[in-house]
Parts: sequence; structure tokens; C-alpha cells
Amino acid sequence: MSYQKSYYDKDYDKQSFKDCYKSNKHYENCVEEVLEAILEAQNKVKENHDCCKSSCKDSIDELLHEKKPPKKNTIPFILYCGCEPFKGTGVTTYSCHSKKKKFKCVESFIFKIKDLDKGCAVLELLTFKTDHKYHESDGKHEGKDLHSVCSQIDHKCVSDLVETGICINVDLSCFCAISCLPPVHFKKC
Repeated sequence: MSYQKSYYDKDYDKQSFKDCYKSNKHYENCVEEVLEAILEAQNKVKENHDCCKSSCKDSIDELLHEKKPPKKNTIPFILYCGCEPFKGTGVTTYSCHSKKKKFKCVESFIFKIKDLDKGCAVLELLTFKTDHKYHESDGKHEGKDLHSVCSQIDHKCVSDLVETGICINVDLSCFCAISCLPPVHFKKC
């Protein structure tokens, strides 16, 4: 894994991003390069403790340049297939009052990079605490159907974003864009 120094370091300029799209030809590694930079930044935090107000460059810089000791350790992000945000789906199990294990389907537009290898990535689905509330009266979990990124994140507290432990493997050549959220802190498992 090699960090593309010119891609997100201080000498970054708008042309660097445009280079991914030279001559109207799509280069498949743009999303991979950003994910690689995010993973590198997250790993540095683990080891060492422009106009955009919300960009991947800003999120990476914020994670790497946080005052010591670093508190934030993850850059959540959204991926896009064509013009649509990618919604990941995974399954976990839970036990309720009957002590029988039940399946729970989890959907999310928000991810954390866990691993990256040869154009493939392991992504963890991230959700919000409020999406996991259980109502004893009807035996149902709270959480609305996710129709859009905004339906998942609007009016939610940043600190309520949680890891699910549900990971999916994806082929990065399927994605054409990435949008980074501000860095957050997750407790170690």
C-alpha cells in the first residue's frame, strides 16, 4: 500500500483531482486512491496517536493534523455508482426476549474502509444509534427505510454514528465518486 503523496498533501491543487478525468476518459483508480489515502491516514492515527468546507482532502487533513493526542480515528464516506449513492446491505444477528437468535438486515450509505487490496475493498457499514432502538411493545426495531443518503443522515448527531461490525467486500471499479464526511472517533472493539 503506497500513499500517493501528491494526491492529498499540502501541494494539492484542483488540477490533481481533474487529472483523474483527462480527455473525458474515466480512470478507475480515483476512488481507490482516495480510499488508500483515507486508510493511510486512519492507520497513522492508530500508530501515532481551499473553499470546500467538506471534502476528502479536508477530512484527511483534519484527521492527520488533530492536536495530540488524536481523538478522531475514522473518515466515514459515501460512494457513488454512476449518479446514485451506493447503498450497502448486510446481515447480522441479535437475540431478543425469547433468547432465540434472529436475523437483522442493515442498510447504509455510509462506510468505513477496513482493508484495501488490488482494486477490492472491505467496507464496514456505519449507522446511527437511533436506527437500532428496539420497541418492546411491538417487537420491532426503529429505523426507516433508506431511500437516500439524506434520509439516513439528516438531523442526526455526528457522535451517534456507530460501527455495525458488518463488512462487505466491493470491487472498486464499480464506483465513480466518493464523498467524505468529517472525521469521527470510534472506540476500539
